[in-house]
Amino acid sequence: MIELRNVSLKYGDREILDDISLTIADNSIKAILGPSGVGKSTILKLMLGLIKPNSGQVLIDGTDITKLKETELYPIRRKMGMVFQGNALFDSMTIDQNLGFFLRENLNLSEKEIESRVMEQILFAGLEGYEDKLPESLSGGMRKRVAIGRALIFKPHMILFDEPTAGLDPVSSKKILTLISTLKKSNNLGAVIVTHIIDDVFNVADHVAVLYQGKMIFDDVVNKLHESSHPFILSILSDKILEI
Repeated sequence: MIELRNVSLKYGDREILDDISLTIADNSIKAILGPSGVGKSTILKLMLGLIKPNSGQVLIDGTDITKLKETELYPIRRKMGMVFQGNALFDSMTIDQNLGFFLRENLNLSEKEIESRVMEQILFAGLEGYEDKLPESLSGGMRKRVAIGRALIFKPHMILFDEPTAGLDPVSSKKILTLISTLKKSNNLGAVIVTHIIDDVFNVADHVAVLYQGKMIFDDVVNKLHESSHPFILSILSDKILEI
């Protein structure tokens, strides 16, 4: 569904991505692993058409979105749901209102259909009884589940996660990773997970791409990480912590 072909990107004199090629298939979970500042989140922005590369192509279902105008990107973006690292919830809205807001703003749906979709995500995320709560009253893990529900409510084909377990305790992290796995098994959705946490990769991903110093140094099934001889990959496999 998503393909980057020979993508390079610079901010001024600083090279962020250097000739990156990457493919994410439907109904597959792919992790992009690397330290902070290496360009992982930038790849998500490229996939959404929020920024354009200096060179190369970004294809969504075969369409090169680097050539599209902003108005032409809307139907492309509808194919993907985005879960931001900070969740990006509206603090003054209840969970129910957060989930239904973009449906009411962007789709010509009946109130009954909107309420049905909202309840579907409430149940999927295990948030029954919290519909009238404000985000500030929820735990970090629960706010993340609301953000996932909001990303799913448009019924996308692919979900993009920016550091889905960062800052969460181990129990909440496990719940989020289980939820991501369920998206593939029960909903036939694909996912891209940007992370600096190696355990997240082994727990949920089918494939992993490792980004280091602007280059893709590994891109294969997760288990083959152990066959790599690259010093950076060896360091993270031996439990050295990535800088975040």
